[in-house]
Amino acid sequence: MRLFAYGTLMLPEVMEVVAGRRFASRPAELRGWRRRRLRGAVYPAVVPAAGEVTAGVLFEELDHATLARLDRFEGEPYERRLLRVVPESGTGCEAFVYVLRPARQALLSDEPWDETEFRVRQLARYLAGCRAFAGEQP
Repeated sequence: MRLFAYGTLMLPEVMEVVAGRRFASRPAELRGWRRRRLRGAVYPAVVPAAGEVTAGVLFEELDHATLARLDRFEGEPYERRLLRVVPESGTGCEAFVYVLRPARQALLSDEPWDETEFRVRQLARYLAGCRAFAGEQP
């Protein structure tokens, strides 16, 4: 089975630091889900929302060790679910997506997450935190 992961924040540079290596990736959409910023955080979460579409990145050919590492990185507020995503070019496929657990919905704000603003204002600091995480992993 080919393993894919879809990230709503997992930009290629973040994925490389967290996973410890690069993966082929391409833009994709997650339909029927909404991305919002978490309260007091610079990163987002996705929750079900009929009729909405969330842009993200589809990472290809992951292995089980990488998925275990992503599980640790995402932590308890998120659960890994197999969902259908649609790449910009190509047909839809199933990919693992980290979604906010229903019991953690109170963490979600009404504020949309903006990738451009994140890249300008928070990415450097966020990557430093990702490097610290990566340095603690086997």
